[in-house]
Amino acid sequence: MKGMMGTMRFTIFVGATVCVVMLAAMSSFSAIGLARLNTRVADVYLKGALPIANLGDMRKALSDIRLQLRRIQATTDASTVSSLTDAMREDEDLLHKAWNDYYASGAASGEGRAVADRIVALLPRIMDGDAKITSAYAAGDRDTAEKYIVADEAVWKALTAAIDDGVDVTRSEAGKWADQGHATYHTTLILALTMSGMGLLIAIAISIYLLRSISRPLEKSIGVAGSISVGKLENNLIVDCGGEFGQLLAALKRMDEQLSSTVRRILASAASVGRSSHEIASGNMELSSRTEEQASSLEETAASMTQLTETVKQNADNAMQANDLATGAANLADTGNEAVQGMVGTIEKIASSSSRISDITGVIEGIAFQTNILALNAAVEAARAGEQGRGFAVVASEVRSLAQRSAAAAKEIKELIGASVAMIQEGARQATDVGATMTHVKQAIRSVSDIVAEIARASDEQSRGIEQVGQAISQMDEVTQQNATLVEQAAAAAQSLQEQAKNLGGAVSVFVLRQSTEGTVASERGQVEEQLEVPVV
Repeated sequence: MKGMMGTMRFTIFVGATVCVVMLAAMSSFSAIGLARLNTRVADVYLKGALPIANLGDMRKALSDIRLQLRRIQATTDASTVSSLTDAMREDEDLLHKAWNDYYASGAASGEGRAVADRIVALLPRIMDGDAKITSAYAAGDRDTAEKYIVADEAVWKALTAAIDDGVDVTRSEAGKWADQGHATYHTTLILALTMSGMGLLIAIAISIYLLRSISRPLEKSIGVAGSISVGKLENNLIVDCGGEFGQLLAALKRMDEQLSSTVRRILASAASVGRSSHEIASGNMELSSRTEEQASSLEETAASMTQLTETVKQNADNAMQANDLATGAANLADTGNEAVQGMVGTIEKIASSSSRISDITGVIEGIAFQTNILALNAAVEAARAGEQGRGFAVVASEVRSLAQRSAAAAKEIKELIGASVAMIQEGARQATDVGATMTHVKQAIRSVSDIVAEIARASDEQSRGIEQVGQAISQMDEVTQQNATLVEQAAAAAQSLQEQAKNLGGAVSVFVLRQSTEGTVASERGQVEEQLEVPVV
């Protein structure tokens, strides 16, 4: 805490805090005074001006009521009396309203309450008297009305006097509130001026103290910074103050010492950079030569890979053509197999038809056999008939002969159909064997097609692989060319590095160190200039 109290930050904080406190106090007192003044002004208006205006309205309403009574007294027309009575009732309503407003705001003090009590006692009597007077006039009894008017005269005067007293009391109280407002204003003004003067004096005192506390250390700091800006290092700087300016002087001292050390290191580093840049330049020349040789070899390899790629592509194309031919042969085998299968189906249908023909032939043989028996029976019956059955016997003989020939023909047809069926079955067996053989041929062609397709795919993949190798070699060639360019750029960078080392040596030459180290510094500068081959400055 003690160290913090000696800092410039704490001093400025205390001064600013005092000024803020004074300003806050002045603002608070001013706000309180303005609030009180506002209260007094509100009292003057709400408890002074408004009650006086209400009493004035009551007095005007009373005058209007008296005026209406005089008019009623001066006329004998019933309709006029009625209209004047209505007007008087309206004035009475205004009187009641003004009284209620006054009683709500103006009868706050003791004197005001006493006046209000007087008005409260007199006002009902006035209202009752006015009611009796208007009733008498409405009934045409003017004498009675005149008596009521004379009787109420004293009440009228008393109520008017009470209203005047209320005005006087309210005016007096309003004057008191106005005086209190003026007193509050003067008190607030004096306090504000006093506190403003005190705050101004405190601010001036703090400003003078801060100027004295800042000027001397700041001038010393400016002097040290000026020496460093012109290159004069290792200044004999003594820190003899505390706070932020003491920290500033200590920082300047550390900066001076670090700059001195940095200058020495820069001189040594510049010499090392010069040697390294020379070695880099020599190495870059050798690397450039080797890179050119490598680029030439890569170009030859790329050309060979290009030829190999073309050969592999041609093999792949031939394999693709062979694959297409094998695929076509497989398709033809499929077509032949389908044709053989159709032929086998046709032969099977023929065999089925031949079987049916053989069955029909058997039926014909049965019919011929039965016909022969019938013809034989007919011949026997004809023989029995004698001469009469001779013609029938001839017919039966012919029928028997036809039946025998039909049976013989049916037997031959059956034998021929049996031989045909045997040959058809043999043809169907051979067609089935041909179909199986075609299936084997198709499978063999499929296998050949698959092998050729696999060869084509392998050739294509080999072609793509060789092409990728060729691209990689081309990229290696490009990278080698880029490396050659980078080697040239590195050589240029090494030359630029030598130039930057020269500039660095010239830049640090502007700094001046202490006399005790001039011999060492001069030796380091000489080494740098000799290494960089620049004249000694």
